[in-house]
Amino acid sequence: MTYQLTAAIFNSLAELKISAHKGEFRRACVWLEKACIERGVPAHEIWRLDVCLNEVLANILNHGGEGVAADEIGLCLEVHRDHSDNRAILHVSDAGLAFDPLSVAAPPRPPTLAEAQPGGLGLVMVRDLADNLNYSRSDGRNSLSISVSWVEAGVRAFEGRRYRRKHGRPSIQWVPLFRGTDEKELDRVLTHCQVLRLPAGTILLRSGETNHNVYIPLAGEMVAYLDDDLNPDAAISIPPGECIGELSAIDGKQLSAMVMARSDARVLKLSRDEFWQLLTEVPGAARNLIVTLTERMRQTNELALRAQREHLELAHLKKELDIARQLQASMLPLHQPLFPERTEIEICGFMEPTSQVGGDLFDAFFVDDEHLFFCIGDVSGHGIAAALFMARTIGLLRILAVNTWQPGKLLEDLNNRLVLGNDANIFVTLYCGFLNVATGALTYASGGHCAPIVSSGTQTDFLPIPRGSLIGAKAGLRYRSMKHRLAPGEILFCYTDGVTEAQNSAGEGFSDELCLQVLRQAGAPPLPKLLETMRREIASFTGSVQLEDDCTMLALRIGASGPASGLEHRRL
Repeated sequence: MTYQLTAAIFNSLAELKISAHKGEFRRACVWLEKACIERGVPAHEIWRLDVCLNEVLANILNHGGEGVAADEIGLCLEVHRDHSDNRAILHVSDAGLAFDPLSVAAPPRPPTLAEAQPGGLGLVMVRDLADNLNYSRSDGRNSLSISVSWVEAGVRAFEGRRYRRKHGRPSIQWVPLFRGTDEKELDRVLTHCQVLRLPAGTILLRSGETNHNVYIPLAGEMVAYLDDDLNPDAAISIPPGECIGELSAIDGKQLSAMVMARSDARVLKLSRDEFWQLLTEVPGAARNLIVTLTERMRQTNELALRAQREHLELAHLKKELDIARQLQASMLPLHQPLFPERTEIEICGFMEPTSQVGGDLFDAFFVDDEHLFFCIGDVSGHGIAAALFMARTIGLLRILAVNTWQPGKLLEDLNNRLVLGNDANIFVTLYCGFLNVATGALTYASGGHCAPIVSSGTQTDFLPIPRGSLIGAKAGLRYRSMKHRLAPGEILFCYTDGVTEAQNSAGEGFSDELCLQVLRQAGAPPLPKLLETMRREIASFTGSVQLEDDCTMLALRIGASGPASGLEHRRL
């Protein structure tokens, strides 16, 4: 069924058709909630429409007869938004027996609880919850329109056009607690109640305090915080008309949240005695409070279930990350020193990720009895994506290094392979080389990585490196190799920028110069101790054990029984 609406009156429309069976109820409720949220309908009004929809659908299915199944049930939501007139109207159309739900009388109240019968109040509740109901029948179909209305936040509570008393004064029955109550009785109870004017930033209630009043925002924006840090992202909005502090006023327990005015606001204040007098002497108020508390309980249950799901998901994610950290660690040669059986070479590595898994990498392994391949790299970004790219890089390097002993050619092949399928545009900087441990001859290449340092006790300097682009960013790039000969006792110290760019509280970086200074002062200690010293100096400089970037170091030293001294830099 299509509803013809005047665009000048109603500014938003949504439609749905469902089959006439209970399995469709959930789909209808999900559609209604989504359509309402998209059109700015407040949560409490969505709840009212949701309850009404469920009751009406149940009535259609149970009492509509065989004709219900012959055609689909039509649903149409129209929303009218205006500061003085906000309405959401839900139309429900079915092909069942002619039936006017407005004509159903409420069942008589049983004289005793023992004589009460369950059920029979669904349509009565729809009449209580809706602000307006209209029924018609045309072309063999029933059409029921359910309307709810509300006042926008920030609109002065006593100026709504919708709620006008016969003697010209505006009504406060738009407040859910007062909806449908006797106006004369309501006037009598509220006569002496105070209306507070709260400037923006005023704290109405504090967590941990004892409260003896119930507050109802009439205009402006009120928010609640579960802690005292006033984080804007953690603020819980309290729309006009909602009750504040009713639970603490009932049970006398301390408040669990802080409530403040985010903007200039007006708030109706009821003392505990006035609140209870209202409930006991104004017909309908107690029912409204029960409806409000029921909705609060449902929202609380939903939040608790959501929090439980998020907790379980977080626990599962932490477990997965721990496994990923263990797998990543198992991919790197972290035992110190490496190759303890090889007396002619000493090599040691260190990697500390800033998060549970990182993107830094290093590796070292012999491709034959005399030639050692080693590398160090830094993947862009942090976390799982960087760790996956790091694992892919390590795997490819181990395959390529066995077959390609020219570092420049190796980086070309690695780059072309990493570009494939790299939709996330991740890249890696990399320094790698082949070292002849018998002669100290080193052939190396760099793909955008920082230059390593050669240290021979008190003499330290950066090793000249060929220029090379980032690995994985663009296919078809060329990389050059260079040669150097390590003398006995010389240390080749490789690192990532997490070492030199570690910052102190003043925003100053650890810097290349400090790195050179630490190496000069360290002399020629065992390589594990050298790496520990460097890490300790970084922590002392930054003033924090936790680093903001992954920190990785790799050190190599030719033994005293190694080759004769001499330096040579040659580009291939």
